[in-house]
Amino acid sequence: MESFTPEELAAIERTSEALRQYPHLRRAFIRALQMEELFAIPEQLESLKQVVLELAAQYKQQQEQLNRIEQTAERALQVAERSQQTAERANEIAERALQVAERSQQTAERALQVAERSQQTAERANEIAERALQVAERSQQTSERAQQTSEHAQQTAEHALQVALETRDIVNDMQKRLTRVETDVADLKGMSMELMARKLLPGVLGKLVRKLRVYEPDEFYRVMEEADLLSADDLAEVASADAFAHGQLRSNDTPRWFVVEASWGLGIKDVERAARRAAILTQNGAPAIGTVLGRRITADARKRAQQLGVLVVLNGAPRNPEAAT
Repeated sequence: MESFTPEELAAIERTSEALRQYPHLRRAFIRALQMEELFAIPEQLESLKQVVLELAAQYKQQQEQLNRIEQTAERALQVAERSQQTAERANEIAERALQVAERSQQTAERALQVAERSQQTAERANEIAERALQVAERSQQTSERAQQTSEHAQQTAEHALQVALETRDIVNDMQKRLTRVETDVADLKGMSMELMARKLLPGVLGKLVRKLRVYEPDEFYRVMEEADLLSADDLAEVASADAFAHGQLRSNDTPRWFVVEASWGLGIKDVERAARRAAILTQNGAPAIGTVLGRRITADARKRAQQLGVLVVLNGAPRNPEAAT
């Protein structure tokens, strides 16, 4: 550190006192010392101040952005958690629906057995009633001829005839009820087969298709509506099918939709519906294969499926896999 003599220190003190007493001399003193660069310090400080303020504003904006990002991340995490919960509930509902479908199928099979036995019983009762009616009619004829001799026999014959007529009416009523039971059983079997179709599709089509996904009708409707490929009428027609699936064919790796009609017993109408709905998709830029799934199929329906290129699945196994091309 540089040292000063007492005289020098006294001179410095006098100069400082003069500058404090006469501020207007400060600029002249600075120029005398050739230190004009000190004049630029206030402007530099002001520039530095502006830079600091801009940096502070940028920091504040960045902090606000970080806060918004953090809030968005938290909301996304909450949405993801709710989506996970929704998926778990949907899975539980699907499992319960599958259990209900299996129980409904078992109930329908037992109801069908009961209906078949009841039909046989009704047929035997009808035969007995017809024979009783014939006997009653013959008895009436006999009683009319013997009316003068045996009025009591005529009354007995008329009573027997009445009983036979009532028995026939009862049997006819039973047959009508059995017909309604058979219709209800058929409806139950159809509903159970529609539910079973969505369970069976992965195992059935997995041998033919990669990256398979099964769609519920309402889910398929939303997908097609977002894609905006079909008119409202065409979309309503196609979405009326029982189930849908999508994947890539293992044979040539091309994407295909599968439009599925499910029924316990498959007929020509089931085959033609599947072919028609698949054709609508194909014509509108979504190549599709009509598919029918059930327990049995009529010979005419099997022949029609071969003509229209419809995939036939019986008892969980494809019977004409060449249709999946």
